[in-house]
Amino acid sequence: MRKLYLFSLPFFFIILSNIGAESIFENVTKQIEANTKSYVLKNGLRLILVQRKESPTVAIYTKFLVGSVDEIPSQSGTAHLLEHMLFKGTPNVGTKDYSKEKKYQEQIEYWGSQLDKLRLEKRNLESKSLPISDTLQSKIDTLAKRIKILQEYQNEFIIKNEDSYIYEQNGEVGFNAYTTSDVTNYQIQLPSNRLVIWAMMESDRLKNPVLREYYTERDVVIEERRMRTENSGASLLRERFLAVAGESHPYRMPVIGYPSVIPFLDIADTKKFFKDHYHPGNMVITIVGDLEFNETEQLVREFFETIPQGPKKKEIKPVEIQSKGEKRFTVEFPSGESMLMGWLKPTLPHVDNSVFDILDGILGRGPSSRLYKRLVLETNLCSAVNASNSFPGERFTNYFLISIRNNKGADLSKIESIIWEEIEKISKEGVPDKEIQKVKNGNIADFFRYMDSNEAMADTFGYYELLTGDWKTLFRVYENMNKVSSTDLQRVAKQYLKRNRVTIGTLKDSRLNVEDASNE
Repeated sequence: MRKLYLFSLPFFFIILSNIGAESIFENVTKQIEANTKSYVLKNGLRLILVQRKESPTVAIYTKFLVGSVDEIPSQSGTAHLLEHMLFKGTPNVGTKDYSKEKKYQEQIEYWGSQLDKLRLEKRNLESKSLPISDTLQSKIDTLAKRIKILQEYQNEFIIKNEDSYIYEQNGEVGFNAYTTSDVTNYQIQLPSNRLVIWAMMESDRLKNPVLREYYTERDVVIEERRMRTENSGASLLRERFLAVAGESHPYRMPVIGYPSVIPFLDIADTKKFFKDHYHPGNMVITIVGDLEFNETEQLVREFFETIPQGPKKKEIKPVEIQSKGEKRFTVEFPSGESMLMGWLKPTLPHVDNSVFDILDGILGRGPSSRLYKRLVLETNLCSAVNASNSFPGERFTNYFLISIRNNKGADLSKIESIIWEEIEKISKEGVPDKEIQKVKNGNIADFFRYMDSNEAMADTFGYYELLTGDWKTLFRVYENMNKVSSTDLQRVAKQYLKRNRVTIGTLKDSRLNVEDASNE
């Protein structure tokens, strides 16, 4: 018998209309739970195993509760840089002979730190318009040459991307990683009979990381920031939004890091950051696919249970107090124009978070949403509209965000007025049940579609386990969404989406100023 979450979507909607979303959802969650087991190893590592026999493969997601929110300003970008560095290998992988390579690695680390100190001294002098002595510049040049020579010697021993090559020879798909404000994730899909290769590789990566090519990889991240953030008006707008909206909020910290900090990220600090956050009590491994519970559990215990238990730290973060009065800012960049409007709100598992999961569908998810109809179809003021809940993460209070891409010459005040009209209409009149149910059905359909993927399931279960302490929170979130009523939407719109609580950021095309000046 085929599982419900493997139904084709047209067939699913026939069932949905005849039986009802809640009944189907309840049956499927029971089936998923019956095929899922979770464990806690002696060192605190959490393991989630989901048995799905559809193909002889497994998706493996390893998550750590560490992201940009765990950084202080002088470490900005460390979590993301560390993600890059963990692909550089160990004494066993990525080297021809680590016993010979090690001396160059140690010297590069030492002299690299010394060079950073001198470069920072130079920058501080430049910031005060003070002269740079010939002696200081000479020391900088000498150390830069020394490090370059040491790197050339070390390169004779480095085997670049050896971990990727090993995985490729064993049939990998999707070997990758990502860092967010909240978490860092490492992922791969493999034939199920190659799971032991993963266990050997990844336990070695956690036990014995070698941060080789640190300074060259740091330069790669600098260039990544330049390309993805500084050359993107939309990215600059979102980064500025978080800085303006949150006066003391952990989400102020950009994942990629501050441009003034990345060039000076210290390797010793990065190693300490690894020890503080990459430990068993701070991680979840989720494996989904063709597996046997007992065998897989024993395999994970064999390779990962010997990793030392890390430091237990209480998570103490500043609490953002919503100040009264709107906040506005403008970013100028040579690109198409856009606008963001956002409000601070609770995160999961707060019941109001689930109300916002419905509200974003009502206001700005898809062509049938209210703002899309008004701003794109009826007035042609915008080319795109979107509403999203929980920006940019869910570990802390976050933002309900409305983003629009306005057409050239569009009246922003008119756009903003329409958005407020729709918000106030909900706060005064509520939302018809039929419209609410349509959004709920769409959310449930997305859930079924998502659960038809080993990798999506591994990603999601690990995420909820890490953030809430229980992967089943995923089901409770959907259950709460299904309970949302018109009264809830009305209350939330009144309570949170106020004019004196909003942050509004606009991206202005700087080329228009040049055109205007030339026409005068």
